[in-house]
Amino acid sequence: MLIRAAIICCVSLTILGCASDGPSPSTPGQRLDSASAASSTIAGFREDSRASKFFGTAYGYAVFPKVTKGAAGIGVASGRGEVYQGDTLVGYAKVTSVTVGVQLGGQTFSEIIFFQNEFAFNKFTNDQFTGQASAGAVSGQDGGLNLADYNEGVAIFTINNSGLIAAADIGGQKFDYEPK
Repeated sequence: MLIRAAIICCVSLTILGCASDGPSPSTPGQRLDSASAASSTIAGFREDSRASKFFGTAYGYAVFPKVTKGAAGIGVASGRGEVYQGDTLVGYAKVTSVTVGVQLGGQTFSEIIFFQNEFAFNKFTNDQFTGQASAGAVSGQDGGLNLADYNEGVAIFTINNSGLIAAADIGGQKFDYEPK
């Protein structure tokens, strides 16, 4: 039986001291998502009082308008986004995730990562940041905003967009950053 619940993403965060050797997420100067998708996603997060307070205090943030996940025992997710210092676009990022566990289905969600200070922001922009991900049962758009608080200088919020997935999984998110 599936329970209607919001995706719980990024239960805990770990900032690691290892750099990425992966390919760059985009062509320099090319926006990863349409300006309207990123702007619309940011506006959606600003409308919720639980997330809106972070915009005024965060050193910067990364927004991923659409992260897509598919799972059948092993889950794989990916999405592209934009990175802001204050409200200025400074670069682009790609998120990838692999999870293992009991899981089946697919979903899309939006994600925003707030950086409390310059140290956390620099860890992200130097590809030294990973997040631990875990998901619950999600059905349609009945999810909603999940509240996180700063943990090691980072706060992550997600909004379920669509899909149907049931999961008891563990895995990690990896981020690749490219300056504008």
